[in-house]
Amino acid sequence: MNTKNIQNKGFTLLIAIIVTSMLLIVSFVVVNVALKQLILANASKESQYAFYAADGGTECAVYWDFPPAGALSRFDPYYTTATNNISCNGNIVVSRPPVVSGYSTTTFQINFTRGCAMVSVVKKVGVATTTKIDSKGYNTCDVNALRRYERGVIMSY
Repeated sequence: MNTKNIQNKGFTLLIAIIVTSMLLIVSFVVVNVALKQLILANASKESQYAFYAADGGTECAVYWDFPPAGALSRFDPYYTTATNNISCNGNIVVSRPPVVSGYSTTTFQINFTRGCAMVSVVKKVGVATTTKIDSKGYNTCDVNALRRYERGVIMSY
C-alpha cells in the first residue's frame, strides 16, 4: 500500500484556494484605490469650475469698473447716465448703489454654463477712492446640492 499518496491528498486544492484568495484581496485593494482616485479627480474638477466662476465674476466687475477714458465707473454712485445696466455673460445687472457711511456696495449674481458667481463691489467714496471686489464662485447654483464647492477671489485697489 502506498501511504505517500494518502498524506498529500488535497494539498493542491489548498494551494489553489490560498493563491485565489490572495489575488482576490489584491484586486479589492486596486479597485478601492481606483475608486478613491476617481472621487478625488471629480472633486478637483468641480472645485476648478467654482474657481473659474469666481474669476469670471471678478473679471466682469473689473471690466465695468474701468470704463473708457473720461467715463465714470458703473459702480460709482455718482454715475448719472439714464441706464446704469451692466451685462456679464448675458446677465443684466442694474448698478446704482446707495452711499452709506462713505461706502457704496453693489452685489450681483452671474450665471455660467457650469456654476455661478456672487460678486460684491464695495467702493469707498471720497478723495482717495478705493475698490474691493469679492467674488465667490460655485460649481452649482443649487444651494442644497451635496457637493457644492465654493471658491473665492478678492481684489483690492
